[in-house]
Amino acid sequence: MTFCPNCGASLKPGAPACPRCGKPVAKITRPQPIRPHPIYAAYPRRPAPTNTFAILGFVMAWLPIPLAWLALSIVGLVQCGQTGQKGKGFAIAGILLRVLSIAALIAGIALLIYYADSGLYSPEGWERGDGFSFTALG
Repeated sequence: MTFCPNCGASLKPGAPACPRCGKPVAKITRPQPIRPHPIYAAYPRRPAPTNTFAILGFVMAWLPIPLAWLALSIVGLVQCGQTGQKGKGFAIAGILLRVLSIAALIAGIALLIYYADSGLYSPEGWERGDGFSFTALG
């Protein structure tokens, strides 16, 4: 319900004048919401930084430093989850890279032990003809 700005009497919707004082009433509209001026708009959010421990864990996974890569990658992974920083992929990649390289090293050592123990490289294997020989390759 609207009221006359001159005398305060209640007005019917769409009435051109006040029934009590007779003053013409302007069309009352709802006020528009105030928008902030572009100068005073909020600054854009800065993107989250990449976690330093996650990056160091990934780099250390390439170096022959024992267990430093694991500690740094785990700390980086935990901090990324708590603070919302980027770098979770670096931490996971650092852990996976080193674990896979250790698994490949263990598999290589196991194959070396297997073939060394199988007799293929012994003089008896050469006499039987099933041993390794460079002349058979050429």
